[in-house]
Amino acid sequence: MQVDQRDQDGPEDPSWASPNVDGAWHRTANPNSADGELQNLAAFGSGLTRLSGARRRIAQLVVVLLLLGVALAVIYGALGIAR
Repeated sequence: MQVDQRDQDGPEDPSWASPNVDGAWHRTANPNSADGELQNLAAFGSGLTRLSGARRRIAQLVVVLLLLGVALAVIYGALGIAR
């Protein structure tokens, strides 16, 4: 009995091999373009809406700390330029 080689290797066109879709996030744009960044933000936001309880609070805390760090860096930079 011969076994077809394709049966052992899996499907011929797996989702990760599709040229226009990122299999993990189902994005259709290059992640290094403006459209890709917008899709990244949308994926991040939809991921946050699915969280609940302690995980949601921790994710919100991380986002707030990141935004606070960026704001402090901008303020520090502006003060450094002003002097």
